Amino acid sequence: MDLLELTNREVDSATDAAKEILTVDTPHPRPQLQRAHWQSLNGTWKFAYDDQGQCCQPSDLKEFNHHIQVPFAPESIQSGIGDTKFHANCWYEREFATPSGEGRLLLHFGAVDYHARVWVNDQFVGEHEGGHTPFTIDITAVLNDSGMTKVTVWAQDDPQDLAKPRGKQDWQLEPHSIWYP
Repeated sequence: MDLLELTNREVDSATDAAKEILTVDTPHPRPQLQRAHWQSLNGTWKFAYDDQGQCCQPSDLKEFNHHIQVPFAPESIQSGIGDTKFHANCWYEREFATPSGEGRLLLHFGAVDYHARVWVNDQFVGEHEGGHTPFTIDITAVLNDSGMTKVTVWAQDDPQDLAKPRGKQDWQLEPHSIWYP
């Protein structure tokens, strides 16, 4: 079955399956680096496409009109979106309870494809380029006393930019040779 032929019921079913995967009591993703206090931010995030690239910071975005299951990509059915069209820019946002205690609070990303900018509590905290590499940002300085922390991520991956590494993905809409869109 072609992915574009999926019904809403099938997408909902896939999203439910993804939620089940994400709610399993998963051990620390890197056991050799396990810490006593860590929290996974995988799960439901607010999500929006910015196809025209008009939003430069979170306040420019009018609304997050989707929800996505992270760590799944928007093209994946398990993400709850399953949109395989090209979208150069997208936004993610999530709030979480700030852990109490002393020490630093590090925000770790396994990967964001391809260029990412990150805001915490509406303050820009860093950016990273490289869709296959992890990065970490110390967000201790921008925490507030509310007990909640808001993380907003802009992800940009222009499929027309031939300078970026692509693997077997390609910018053409139809498969050709050994490449696929």
